[in-house]
Amino acid sequence: MTAADEAVILHLDMDAYFASVEQACDPALRGQPVVVCGEGSDDNNWARTIVTTASYEARVFGIKTGFTVPAARKRCPQVRIVVGDPDKYLDTARRIHAILLRHTDLVEVYSIDECFMDLAGLGEPAAVAQAVKQAIRDELHLTCSVGIAPNKLLAKLASDKHKPDGYYRYAAADIPALFAALPVGELWGVGKKTAAELARLGIRTAAQLGRADEALLVRRFGIIGRRLKAMGNGEYHDPVRRFDHERDIKSVGHSHTLPADTLDEAVIRAFLRRLCEMVAARMLKYQVCGTTVTLWLRYADFTGTMKQGSMPQPVRTGTAIYRRAARLLDRFLPPAQPVRAIGVSVSNLQRGGGPGQLLAASANEERLGELAAQLNRKYGALTVKPASLLTADRFGVRERCGLIGTSYFNGA
Repeated sequence: MTAADEAVILHLDMDAYFASVEQACDPALRGQPVVVCGEGSDDNNWARTIVTTASYEARVFGIKTGFTVPAARKRCPQVRIVVGDPDKYLDTARRIHAILLRHTDLVEVYSIDECFMDLAGLGEPAAVAQAVKQAIRDELHLTCSVGIAPNKLLAKLASDKHKPDGYYRYAAADIPALFAALPVGELWGVGKKTAAELARLGIRTAAQLGRADEALLVRRFGIIGRRLKAMGNGEYHDPVRRFDHERDIKSVGHSHTLPADTLDEAVIRAFLRRLCEMVAARMLKYQVCGTTVTLWLRYADFTGTMKQGSMPQPVRTGTAIYRRAARLLDRFLPPAQPVRAIGVSVSNLQRGGGPGQLLAASANEERLGELAAQLNRKYGALTVKPASLLTADRFGVRERCGLIGTSYFNGA
């Protein structure tokens, strides 16, 4: 394949996105060390509040995502703390998408601050990249890093390695030299656990992964073993999807850090009940139901544990999710040590799942859930709620869940 024949994929990654948006909106924050957090009060001196994004000015002091606010302040006493505004970040993301869509509808949203574009037929790739970067700078006062390559894997690698406000282009001919010393963990999709397992096999660089025996990788990792070997050779065949392509949601979940580490089972169950209702509300919004519930706990020493359980029929009501999650929780009670955080998710999803598709025993529960959701959309979140959440509210769940908790979904 010649350079002229290669596919041309662009990966755009916004720089310190949440913090940069806050700086763009508030001139007083520009040039200042800023951290964006999810908590709405400074009770207990923000001791349990986690940094979600640090501006580049804050990163100079070694502040990173995952630091607590006190740890960030220790590194930089003058750091500015900003409570995150998801609506602001979503609105800005939509404006970024609009800029990309001026060039092509082959724009795939990977996350709130990352997108892929297929530049085939759009002229000189460098010119398109610079036009996109300039428009984002001029219209939104933000910077981004752009990578261009023959596929998504290499394009993302190019943008990741040239931040902030960077631009770089890889060609297929660059792969041998690039991958010779590239740690395998820097390949998109190779997480810490996979990298550690590969290291046990003597595979530490991308090039070594490309040379590895495919049968060995398949025995160790299953079907993804073939994909891993291909990635080690710089191969990645997933195309860029059109902007209006409907993403397949694989799981829906919420997690939350508790106000204080606790051994109190009533508090743990109260927060879990609320999280299940939050998951159910989003499943109803997405019009999905699922059969597998996953519960995870993080303890005071930051170790964690997880259990999954499946149900014979798909569900999406908070009550049904909680019933299964509570049975999973029973396996961990009493806690071996104080619990710091809780998470719950539902997977093995399918579209639909209205009362007509469910068994009679759960149809009424589903209808009540939909009615409650309609009332809550009109009058405010959890205006109508299960009576058991009145107990949860006594522990401060209402004030803390939602604003402080993290919502997530895993899309393909």
